[in-house]
Amino acid sequence: MRQDDADAVRREYADESGLSARISIWARRTGPRAQDVAFDEAMAARPGTALEVGCGRGELAERLLHAGVDVVALDQSERMVELTRARGVDARVGDVVDLPFADGAFDLAVANFMLYHVRELDRALAELARVLRPGGTLIAATNGFDQLKELWELIGRDLSERHDLFMRETGAERLARHFARVRMIDLPASVDLTADEMRYYVAHSVRHRQLADRVPQFEGTRTVTASTAVFVANT
Repeated sequence: MRQDDADAVRREYADESGLSARISIWARRTGPRAQDVAFDEAMAARPGTALEVGCGRGELAERLLHAGVDVVALDQSERMVELTRARGVDARVGDVVDLPFADGAFDLAVANFMLYHVRELDRALAELARVLRPGGTLIAATNGFDQLKELWELIGRDLSERHDLFMRETGAERLARHFARVRMIDLPASVDLTADEMRYYVAHSVRHRQLADRVPQFEGTRTVTASTAVFVANT
């Protein structure tokens, strides 16, 4: 199953267990967190209004809200919307390819670690550009082709699908079709994982959990690439 397989994405985020497990692993990565960089870039744009698509558990939307931004959060998962609403955020079920908002409704849009799940990517980017005011800002964090490559090589996962998705290496070109200016903040990093932690990570992915037992036993930890980037695009 591809990362932009709609059915797999729905099952992946039907509850927070898999997402929370994966986030717990990434908490130990080296370097700055993409979520923190995205928040800082959001604040630099001085938005009055913001839309976050694919809001997940709602951490970033809550930070924006507490910073004085009028935030609307969207996610396809009813459970993610429920979790985000519990943080006091105006959260709604919705789809990035068909945004229920007027042209120019927001100063800022945020799409963190979700655009690689969107099959109709150009339609989604066009929608995000549409709902931004002239000069508005889109912030989009994503992974690179080499994300977790050492882990996936151990279990034989084919990563060639990534070349068709919104990734660190492809994001600028895809954004440039819809936005006047595009800037990338590269965030190379790594994380050290034991064999058990690798199995735990794989087992908490709907698409790959059946591969968890392929991780061989080894002593100590192995260093795994954490390739991420944050794009800042302006209409």
